[in-house]
Amino acid sequence: MTRIEGNSSHKSTIAGRQAASVGLASLASAAAGYLVIWFVPRVLNKADNAEFLAFWSALFLLFGILGGLQTEILRYVTAHTADPAPQRSGSEHQKSVPLFFVVLSLSGTLAVLIVLSSMLWGPAVLGPNWLALVLVLAGACIAFSVHAALAGILSGRHLWGNFSALVASESCFRLLLVLLVGIIAGSTAGLAAAAAAGACAWAIVSLFSPKLRAAFRQPLDVPVWEFARKVGHASVSTSASATLVVGFPILYRITTPEDVYLASAPLLLAILLTRAPLMVPLGTFQNVAIAHFVRHRSRGLAALQPIALAIAGVAAVGAAAAYFIGPWLMVLLFGSDYHVAPWVLAGLTVAAAVLALLTLTGGMCVALNRHHVSSTGWLVASAVSLLVLVLPLDADVRAVLSLLAGPLLGVVIHTLSLSRSQPVAASS
Repeated sequence: MTRIEGNSSHKSTIAGRQAASVGLASLASAAAGYLVIWFVPRVLNKADNAEFLAFWSALFLLFGILGGLQTEILRYVTAHTADPAPQRSGSEHQKSVPLFFVVLSLSGTLAVLIVLSSMLWGPAVLGPNWLALVLVLAGACIAFSVHAALAGILSGRHLWGNFSALVASESCFRLLLVLLVGIIAGSTAGLAAAAAAGACAWAIVSLFSPKLRAAFRQPLDVPVWEFARKVGHASVSTSASATLVVGFPILYRITTPEDVYLASAPLLLAILLTRAPLMVPLGTFQNVAIAHFVRHRSRGLAALQPIALAIAGVAAVGAAAAYFIGPWLMVLLFGSDYHVAPWVLAGLTVAAAVLALLTLTGGMCVALNRHHVSSTGWLVASAVSLLVLVLPLDADVRAVLSLLAGPLLGVVIHTLSLSRSQPVAASS
C-alpha cells in the first residue's frame, strides 16, 4: 500500500456549489420516493397496496445490497485518481479489463441467484404474483448495477454535478413511470415494474452527458477476483445497513405478536419520520463522505470528527424538539390515533443519529481498505438489534433499545479498529 500525503490531504473534496447540487439531488430523491408512497394507495386497494409495499421494500433492499458495488467502485476510482500509477496487487503483468464487463457479470450472477432461490422466499414475501415480481427484481438488479457503478465512478472523479443529475433523474424517472402506469392502468405488477424501471434512468441521462458516457470506459487495473472479494465485503455491510434502515419493520413484525404489530403504525411512522432528516441526505452524501475519507486518509479518525460533531449537534437539537414538539406534531399531522410518547420520539431521534454514525464509520473503514471491519460492525449491529427485539419488554422499549444498542455497538467496533492502527492509503 502507498500512503498518499502532502497537498492532497488539504484539498477540498467538494465545493460549496457542488455540495448544493448533491443536496438538491437528495431532496428530489426523497420527495419522489414519498410521492410514490402517497400515490399508489390512490390507485390500488388496501390488499394490493400491501403487496406493492412488500415489493417496494424488497426492491430497495436489493438496491442496498448493490450499494456495496457503488462503494467499492468509489473507493477504487478515488484512490486510482489520487495515485494514477497502476495498482497491480500481485502480478506486474496484470492487464486491465473493462469495469462494466465485471459489473454486469457480477449483477447477472446475482440476478440468476435471485430467480433460482425465489421458490424459497418469493410466495411469502411477494404474494400471489411472486413469479412476475421476482423477474422484475432480477431485471432491476442488472439495471441498477449500472447506475451504482456510474455513481461510484462519478463520485470517485469528483464530478458531483453529474452525480447529482444521475441520482435525481433515477428517483424522478421512477415517479414519472409510476404516475403514468397508475393513471393508465394501475395494477400491482404494473406499478412494481414501473418502480423498478426507474433504475434505467442512466440510459437517458447518458444521452445528454459526455462525462457520463466517458465513465463507461473506466478500466479495472486490479485482479477481478480481488475486486469481486472487496465488493462482496462492502455488500455485506450495505446489506446489513439496508436491513436496519429499510427492513426494520420486517424484523419488528417477525418478533412481535400480530395484534401488537397491527397497533404499531404510530411507532413505525415515528421511526420513519425521525430517521428522515439525517438518513435521507446521508444516503446521497455518503459518496461525498467516502471520497473525503479516501482523500484525507492520512488523518485517520480526525477526518471523521467534523462530520460526527455535526451529526451530534443535529441529534441534540432534534431530540429536544422531538420530546417537546413531536407528540403534538404527530397528532396534528396524522390524527389522535397517532400519539407517540415524548421519550419514544426523542429516543428514536438519538437512535437515528447513531445509525448515521454507523453508516459513516463503516464507510470510513471501506475507504481505508478495511472491508472486513466494516462488515463485522454492521453484522454485529444487525444481530444485536434482532436479539433486543426478542426480549420480553414493552413494544416501544424494545424498538428504541434495538435501534440504539445494535448500531452503537457497531460504531464502537469500527472506531476501535480505526484507532488502533496507523492510517494508510487504500490500495486500488
